Amino acid sequence: MQSKSKITFKQMPLDFESEVILDFLGTNWSSKIIKEYPDFLKVGKAKSKKNKLKITRDCIINIREELVDKMNWGLKNVKTDWQKIETDVFAILSKIIETDWPAKEITAYISINPIYPRFLDDCTFCVSPDNKHSNIIIVHEISHFLYFKKFKEVFPKIKKDKYESPNKEWILSEIVTPIILNDPRLSKILGKNKGGFYDEHKMLKLNGNLVIKIIEDLYKEFVIKNKDFTGFLVRGLDIIKKI
Repeated sequence: MQSKSKITFKQMPLDFESEVILDFLGTNWSSKIIKEYPDFLKVGKAKSKKNKLKITRDCIINIREELVDKMNWGLKNVKTDWQKIETDVFAILSKIIETDWPAKEITAYISINPIYPRFLDDCTFCVSPDNKHSNIIIVHEISHFLYFKKFKEVFPKIKKDKYESPNKEWILSEIVTPIILNDPRLSKILGKNKGGFYDEHKMLKLNGNLVIKIIEDLYKEFVIKNKDFTGFLVRGLDIIKKI
């Protein structure tokens, strides 16, 4: 399978970043954002969404001004580091997940957001300007685009809104992605990925067995041994539906 998609790197548009961060400030992720940038505490004091968005936007402007050199450095160096492995990673992911890349261009937004969300509809995601772990983040996020393309091929009747938190289809995707990153075909490029699982997913059990371990064993059997990602998805979703 030939990889046609390539990633375009851009600074994240201010209005878009403001909306995304404001959305996360209304979730359990808020503590991570506020720990990184305490100024966002001001947002919670505003009454209307309009005022919350304005304060969020103003905070981002101030943070970007402080980090302008880092953001510009990141845009250049994150891209440079990624392009060294891009062709190989795209080809390997396509081979693992057993589908071709979507025709859409993939965009990586350099962002202050410490959560790195992905947006399936337009194949965009956020990445830190710090290039220490940027390739791991990039591969994690772009894996979602290919994974859900394959998921739709296997389960065409499942609606796309199920692909998002807290649905079980989303849980499966967030368990599978770190496992994919530790596939020997990728780990020889990226190194061993020790993290990547959500803390709450690490505690999930089925019949006394850790769900992550069950899914890892299925991956070894279906994907590593038998090159059957479709069968892996079918069995994996069946396991997740039981928890």
